[in-house]
Amino acid sequence: MTDLLEISLGAQLLLVRVSFDRFRTLRLSVRRDGTVSVRAPLKTSKAYIQTHVQGRAEWIFRHLERFRSLQHTARPLEYVSGETHAFLGQGFELVVSQGERNAVRLTDETFEVTTRFPPRPDKVRALLDAWYLGQARELFARVIRDMLPRFDALGVPRPAKLTVRAMTSRWGTCSLARTITLNRHLVRAPLPCVEYVVAHELCHLRHHGHDARFYGLLETVMPDWKARRKRLREVTIHAG
Repeated sequence: MTDLLEISLGAQLLLVRVSFDRFRTLRLSVRRDGTVSVRAPLKTSKAYIQTHVQGRAEWIFRHLERFRSLQHTARPLEYVSGETHAFLGQGFELVVSQGERNAVRLTDETFEVTTRFPPRPDKVRALLDAWYLGQARELFARVIRDMLPRFDALGVPRPAKLTVRAMTSRWGTCSLARTITLNRHLVRAPLPCVEYVVAHELCHLRHHGHDARFYGLLETVMPDWKARRKRLREVTIHAG
């Protein structure tokens, strides 16, 4: 069941999409299209939801403003030679050509995409997307594997499963079933930012909400997490 709730935040009236499910904690999210939504535990009162949203007003407006600025400044990718595409926080010039086989090759300065037939933008995009997805799966699995010993030492349960997919408003999630899902586009961000998101989700294996215990655990395993989070917020990830 989904409701629309009007909430006054200062001088602005915000329309919030509210849904109810079996999660034990209330979740607030702001999407890139400007949609603000809340997923609340069953039987949560609207008064409690309104108080929670009003308490996060600064956070909501910061994200809305960031997404608005990205919409005004980001140019749509055309998947043609000369564009810049990111990988692990670095920009690489895209070089497209026709060759004997379909391939993507990353050099020190360029993304080289070769297609068997005359390169169309949709074909180039499909090849790049497949390459990014493969890199994301390999990188995320390795980062989790490298981090597990410090979580094991603290008695934190291990993840049951890792999934990688495109998400529009989150870098990662952790379910009650201990499935960690990471945004495939995160592979475009600097490695320290990737490590921060992974550590964040691994902390949810013990503390599902964002309370003092959660941040205490995050501080223990990654003392510089605030600087990494700040850096991630300043990165423009253009996923096409």
